[in-house]
Amino acid sequence: MHKEKTVTFGQWIRRHEWAVVSVLTVITFVMGCVGYYHVMHFEDQGGDFTYWDIFYSAFKLFIFDAQDATPGWPLYLQVARIIAPFLLIYAAVKAIWLQVGEHVALATLRFKSNPLIVVIGIGETGYRLAREYLQTSACDVVIIDQNRYNPLVAELKSLGAIVVFGNAIDPAMLARARVHLARDIFVFTGDEHTNIIIAKHIHRQVRDLRRSGKRSKATATGAASPSSPQPSRLPAGYSGIRCHIEVDSPELYELFQDHPFFNLIEDHFKVKIFNRREGVARNIFNLCAPDLYYRPQSPEDHPINVLFLGFSPLIQELLLQLALTAHYADLRRPHASVICNDENRAEVESFYHRYPNIEKVVALQFAYKNPMGLLPDDWIKLQSEQHFHICYSALNEDVDSILVAKRLNRLQTFASLPTLNFVVCLNQQTWIADVIDDDFVPITRDKRALPASKPIEFFETLDSTITIDIVVNDSLDTLARAIHDSYVASQREAGLDFSDNQSIIPWEDLPPHKRLANQRAAAHLDVKLRVAGMARTSMSTTAVPRPLPASKQEIEILSKIEHRRWMADKLLCGYVYGPKRDDARMLHPDLKPWEELSEADREKDRHNIHQIPALLAMLGETVIRTDDREEDTEQEFTDVAQVT
Repeated sequence: MHKEKTVTFGQWIRRHEWAVVSVLTVITFVMGCVGYYHVMHFEDQGGDFTYWDIFYSAFKLFIFDAQDATPGWPLYLQVARIIAPFLLIYAAVKAIWLQVGEHVALATLRFKSNPLIVVIGIGETGYRLAREYLQTSACDVVIIDQNRYNPLVAELKSLGAIVVFGNAIDPAMLARARVHLARDIFVFTGDEHTNIIIAKHIHRQVRDLRRSGKRSKATATGAASPSSPQPSRLPAGYSGIRCHIEVDSPELYELFQDHPFFNLIEDHFKVKIFNRREGVARNIFNLCAPDLYYRPQSPEDHPINVLFLGFSPLIQELLLQLALTAHYADLRRPHASVICNDENRAEVESFYHRYPNIEKVVALQFAYKNPMGLLPDDWIKLQSEQHFHICYSALNEDVDSILVAKRLNRLQTFASLPTLNFVVCLNQQTWIADVIDDDFVPITRDKRALPASKPIEFFETLDSTITIDIVVNDSLDTLARAIHDSYVASQREAGLDFSDNQSIIPWEDLPPHKRLANQRAAAHLDVKLRVAGMARTSMSTTAVPRPLPASKQEIEILSKIEHRRWMADKLLCGYVYGPKRDDARMLHPDLKPWEELSEADREKDRHNIHQIPALLAMLGETVIRTDDREEDTEQEFTDVAQVT
């Protein structure tokens, strides 16, 4: 949802500055003409002036050339005589400032105490982050863009951004933009290859400046000095430069996760990869997970069945999220159907190559038909063969995603088919969403308010995901961070440190692939709680974590679900069963059904369930019942506590 922004009078004046100056100039000129008409004596009246002198004299007001003796002049002419030259001076100074203002603003950054944010590439992603910083923080914002006619750049400039036009691949351009003074740098040009080159140039420039003894704003505000030794890992209070690089291609993202440069954490410099599509997909499943609409509780219930319209990169990420999180009490594979165009066959083949074990996790089928041209009879037949519980629409064009969802929903009604919920995932890269987004209602996890006649939700992917809270502060990872912190604490209690286990480091310094494992474990916690009829809620800081309010039977079911989730994660990473663990060959002995696990291995999954209250306590949260099941007896809580 686009939020209404309150514009102050000063902001309005700055935004319409030249329009205000132009209007004042015209009014002043008219006042001068009218005033001179009343004070001059014209030749047809026996005077010395012609009517042309009115205009000439009014122009002279702007260059301090009005007459000195003004007895009898009306007040408005006196006002015009004073205002006119100042309007000219203002325009002249402003014109000069347009030429030198950028250089002055950049030069003064060194002497400011405000954090500096540099955004390179003002497309849909960079624009949203820069705008939020300008509107909600006291940071100075420098933007670098090649397109002088980019309307997004013009808007950011009106909000107070310092604009530098040029190619950021040029190291001189980076130096001019003062990247070495920044706290956060966002390299979001829209081209992964360009982003990586720019990031390497930034690192090289920052490294060279450190060696030469120059200090950054981050150093001046508390980071280690340039001469201090460089630790292999930094503390959680890291205050150097963070360079965020957008890499959307799943192949490149997977390739770079283990690359040394993308795991770079030096004194004063750290690289962080941002995968926009993965972030969007995680956020969609955070607010619109399939089990929020339907959740099988036993093998007698229909297995969850999800429909995807299109096979865009976002749909592929959503399929992956489904495979990782759609594990419920029925202990069956989730079902997924994809309706996409015939020309998507090559992409489907590539998807299977990336995830060769996908069908061990999801019962997946494809129908190669145009979603926009789906015939009513075909749609009704498809629904009669299998009932879908939720449909995600993410076609390449927003207008197509909206129209196909509305059309299929009408067919549901006309054919008296069961209600099907639609989530329309908007790319927000065209003007469509901006025109019609006033009709969109906020999305919440509570789906009970959705009208049966129009069960369609519109998820504005960029507005909901490209935020400081998600991109910079990792708000989607608060639970994943708690899981990692709990692991680090347990390892330190066992007497281990970084030399024994290279995962004993702060969350901020974890390599991408290790973060991913924690993120995937965290993404399923709310699903488990919902399966057991529970939810998270805040608690007082002094409260003692309460044992999970679940019976032994529920604990066992949740442990089985956790094992299936873990297996899905490993299978999607490429692991297969092997009698002995071999990470190099991607073999693992625990990739087998729960019934075949040893009791010790089962206990690992039970431990993951029992530690949920302690994990949530680290976030100031606790677990409560949300369904109408009876609360467990005191004896059951005692049993759970003893097991824990």
